[in-house]
Amino acid sequence: MMVIAVADEKEILEFFTDVMRRNGYDGESIKFSDSFKAAELLGKYYGMFGDKHHDNIGDVIIVDNIAEKIRNMQS
Repeated sequence: MMVIAVADEKEILEFFTDVMRRNGYDGESIKFSDSFKAAELLGKYYGMFGDKHHDNIGDVIIVDNIAEKIRNMQS
């Protein structure tokens, strides 16, 4: 019986990245259309298309320290 290991997420992302960059395997050249499709799939994975895309600027944190300022003013 032959056991086949399933690719994990990291391996799949590395494969798509290699195809997108047109790094050939065993001397094979990668067509532009395949490279473009790999880039599209990576973009979808990272949510780069549509309204859901946000720049990686981080979360907005609002610090409410007004009470401390009022205490300092009353002292």
